[in-house]
Amino acid sequence: MSDYLVNGFKIFLLGLPDLPTEALKNVIRHCEDLDQLGADLQRYPNSTKVIVCKSNHVIGVDELLMNHSIDTLYVFVNQEDQDMQECRKFVFRQELIRRHLASHSRFYDYSAGICNITDNLPRERPRILVNISELLIKLREQIVPYPEEYFEGRGIVLTVGFAQASSEKVTLKMIELSGTQLPVQLWYSSSQRSHNYMIQLLRAVPKLNASVCCFETAQCQTMISVWNLNATHVYKPLTSNLPHRSFPYKPAAIISSTFAEVLFLNCDAYLVRNPDYWFRSDPMYLHFGALFFPDAFLSRQHPAVWNILNTTCGQNEFELDSSVILVDKTRVWKGLYMTKLMNDHHQLFYEHITDGDKDTFRLSFRYMHVKYYLVMIPCS
Repeated sequence: MSDYLVNGFKIFLLGLPDLPTEALKNVIRHCEDLDQLGADLQRYPNSTKVIVCKSNHVIGVDELLMNHSIDTLYVFVNQEDQDMQECRKFVFRQELIRRHLASHSRFYDYSAGICNITDNLPRERPRILVNISELLIKLREQIVPYPEEYFEGRGIVLTVGFAQASSEKVTLKMIELSGTQLPVQLWYSSSQRSHNYMIQLLRAVPKLNASVCCFETAQCQTMISVWNLNATHVYKPLTSNLPHRSFPYKPAAIISSTFAEVLFLNCDAYLVRNPDYWFRSDPMYLHFGALFFPDAFLSRQHPAVWNILNTTCGQNEFELDSSVILVDKTRVWKGLYMTKLMNDHHQLFYEHITDGDKDTFRLSFRYMHVKYYLVMIPCS
């Protein structure tokens, strides 16, 4: 399938190999004169058009989806009648993708001027927000460039720390049962889990292509080999003896993993099918490079927070659930690294801006103007 822009119309061409624009015009001209084709298009200005070319003539303009303002022409070349059902399915899927993108734009570009949150700030809050605003400027300057040619491939990443208890064993077994061939990296801090404990986790899933990676030693290990990582690209979080000190390891593990594309799973997030298709086929992930899932609550930030983040108001957007995150690091690196930096200062951000680590992803991406897609099906 190829797409082209001809005479102001987006054209999807099925049934032929890739063609230059002039050759495509000739294909359409063989179907019917371009002037007549333009006249046909003008007759249906607000619907998706499907023109089927067969035996060098147009056999129909099929309005599959009505009342949609989209200037798109689908040209199916030499399709048999029995293949039209597949054509309809294709167009329907394309229209669903278009609707999702339009809906995303309405959320993401929500105007800050119409935030309807009227709660007054506590007396000390404006000063704190000023401090956070100044800190954000400093953190932005600390973002390191994306290390070209270091990360490669796709993989699954987990963190194992104090909070997980024994749930990581169940998560790993579910990954193994999914049948995925993706490599898995379990990141941990030696201050929270022992090396022997991590090796026991590997023994529990012998069919899984898994390794354990330590922030402090900058090493990864499978059951049969050990290798050193480039310590420059192991982004160990700043932690302290405070509650939630396991949370900052999430973004640190995502950017430290050796994969260019990462499916991050919390140790209480269980796969029920092979996740490989997400990387290859999910249209929103392919479009944005970052796929997030919603929590149960709409945004609870005060409008002043959106102002210091230099972004539009997101009060009608759901908060993010950081249990499952799909990212292409090559495309969203700045958003991910800012998330890591926010979590380095979790005492400040968790108390005054977010509820734990989860929304630091969403807000960091907004602050860095890195777009993402938040799945619009609310959590159950």
